[in-house]
Amino acid sequence: MLNKQYRLKKRKEFAYMYRKGDASHTKYLTLVVVPTKMDHARVGFSVSKKVGKAYKRNLIKRQLTEIIKTTLPHMDAKYNYIVIAKPSITELNFAGIREEVLSVLKRSGHYE
Repeated sequence: MLNKQYRLKKRKEFAYMYRKGDASHTKYLTLVVVPTKMDHARVGFSVSKKVGKAYKRNLIKRQLTEIIKTTLPHMDAKYNYIVIAKPSITELNFAGIREEVLSVLKRSGHYE
């Protein structure tokens, strides 16, 4: 679990980011990025019901959380992020999801 200070939870925050953010896409993920005034990055996760039943969605969210925990120190701290899982993400294992997250972060220019 990410520390509370690094999480986006409120619907209002997600809505603002969807409206104002810049998106980067891969076959399996979408990354939405918005500048922040805080001194650290915050991350939110979105996994829709199209991905699968609750146990599958929760598994994907847990895997994404673990990946972000290890990559957060290397991410640009001046931005907030939303990681959106596409239905095709169920085809990947943990290592594949990790590669996709790193790929979308590098593509957006927010990974050092």
